[in-house]
Amino acid sequence: MKFKFYLCYQIFFFFAIQLLGQNPFIYKYQINLNEVNNDQLKVELSIDDLNEEELIFQFPAIVPGTYKVYNYGRFISDLKAFDTSGQPLSIKKIDDNRWRILSTKNISKISYLVDDTWDTKLPKKIFEPAGTNIDKDENFVLNNHGFFGYFDGMVENTFVLKVINNEKLYGVTSLSKEINTDSLDVYTAPSYHRLVDNPIMYSKPDTASIQVGNTIVKIGLRSPQKSITAKLISKELKKVLKAQQTFLKGDLPTNHYTFIIYLTDKPGVSGAMGALEHWNSSFYFLPTGKPKMIIPIIQEIAAHEFFHILTPLSIHSEEIAHFDYIEPKMSEHLWLYEGVTEYFAGLALVKNGVIDRTTYMNSIGKKILNSTKLYNRNIAFTTMSKGCLDKYGDQYPNVYEKGALIALGLDLVILEHSNGTQNLRDLMLKLSKKYGSDKPFKDEELFTVIGELSGIPETTTYLKKYVDSNTPLPLEEMMAKVGIDYAESREIATGTFGNIGISINDQDELFVEDLSDVDEFGKKMGYQLGDVLLKYNKQEITMENISDIINEVVNSPKKNTNIKVTVRRQGKIVKLKSKTVINHQTEDNIFEINGKRSPQALHLRELWLGKISDEKN
Repeated sequence: MKFKFYLCYQIFFFFAIQLLGQNPFIYKYQINLNEVNNDQLKVELSIDDLNEEELIFQFPAIVPGTYKVYNYGRFISDLKAFDTSGQPLSIKKIDDNRWRILSTKNISKISYLVDDTWDTKLPKKIFEPAGTNIDKDENFVLNNHGFFGYFDGMVENTFVLKVINNEKLYGVTSLSKEINTDSLDVYTAPSYHRLVDNPIMYSKPDTASIQVGNTIVKIGLRSPQKSITAKLISKELKKVLKAQQTFLKGDLPTNHYTFIIYLTDKPGVSGAMGALEHWNSSFYFLPTGKPKMIIPIIQEIAAHEFFHILTPLSIHSEEIAHFDYIEPKMSEHLWLYEGVTEYFAGLALVKNGVIDRTTYMNSIGKKILNSTKLYNRNIAFTTMSKGCLDKYGDQYPNVYEKGALIALGLDLVILEHSNGTQNLRDLMLKLSKKYGSDKPFKDEELFTVIGELSGIPETTTYLKKYVDSNTPLPLEEMMAKVGIDYAESREIATGTFGNIGISINDQDELFVEDLSDVDEFGKKMGYQLGDVLLKYNKQEITMENISDIINEVVNSPKKNTNIKVTVRRQGKIVKLKSKTVINHQTEDNIFEINGKRSPQALHLRELWLGKISDEKN
């Protein structure tokens, strides 16, 4: 089975709310997971002491981090409102997501039905980690923005959720549980932001917990295969979290965290798989399979999702802090939120030995290839970020490619100009201390602030030139600084051994078996069928070294200007020789460690990645 993956690793967050002076109204919701009818669940909202002339009840058009307008109100039907005597109130639907309730002075209840998104036939499918699932007696995914609405202007009020549960299922979440029994869970959230930020998954219990520093980490798993368990996943995730703890210089920046993982043996309706992160949890929708295949995927994605605790959860702009669920305004700094997070995810793992140096280098090379070949390079990254919901929606995935490369380049600027006394991690920790979750920055001021905080004005110059304009990243220069040869394309000279077909005879000797594709050089050499290859110049030819010999001829034609091959032909020794034939061809996306790296490049690479130990030149 083939799955289309979007490492579309997404952003969820909450922000501290000042409770003094806010409307004392409390949302009191009830949902019964035992009463599924026509694949729908009924939701009821009890209302006390809400005296308003008119109310607008609504669901989000978009939630933070999905970067797509989904209109969750499309999945709500049969919405009704009642007064204290049980009489229906007049309702007018405004659009997909909003209902106007008239004469609301005595309103006491709202009820409606919810269809889940995971099996919908409606257009514009929702990425499963941001959607909802209703699978009677088996699984319920409560991404709360898909089940529970809110009144316009009242997102900072307390929410209480009463969930009547099937006793065979267990609810996994980071939400606070006020009541927890086999048949009833009661959750509270201090605001709609916090409610949206905490998904709940009900399934047959398979859970585990680990402790990393001062952080309690829970894993809740739904898997159709018994070979993968929450306990096994927790053991492997602990390696990732320990690496991130070390990378962040101490304890993790939260005292509790939950990994909610849904493994499936069939693709979802969105065609995508991946995860969505939150402040104290992350939700995963991934394929099932053998542990050795799936667990590395979980580790890689979890490394990214967990680092969102740093940005944008602790470092974010005003556009994110004051998020509008109906008509959002995007920040221009996706390079910071997704790019830096993606970069740190890999960097923490390689610096702490969870992945090897060669694997990491290969991932950087792949990001360069994707960013230069798959996306429009004539758009400033800040412009793309602002327009990612509409005009530049197709360019959004580049945040995980070019966004990470922007972060890499900035890291090298800081390392180089501070002689290794600072790096990008230190800068991010300074930004987190300056702002934090409840103090947003202004989009237009960030580059200047970075220069001031780091004390390195070259950081501001770099960001303005390569992020705030459409000037291409100086990839060749960046890579050369750390001893890596990179070129988007380069004309190279190659040689040839004759393009002959070689096989092995009964005496384990190499001989010419096929001349159907022999090239100009092979014809000049005078190869004949059956020739047994004995020597290349003065070097004996064997099965063990034939590949090295051919590679030397092909890759170093100017070094080997004359080729001599000794063969045995019908019992006689024959010496073949010819001048090397040099071909010129264009090779794309050259990315390789420079074996003759300078001391300066070696020093900077060690500042970047640590002491070199396992690179394969």
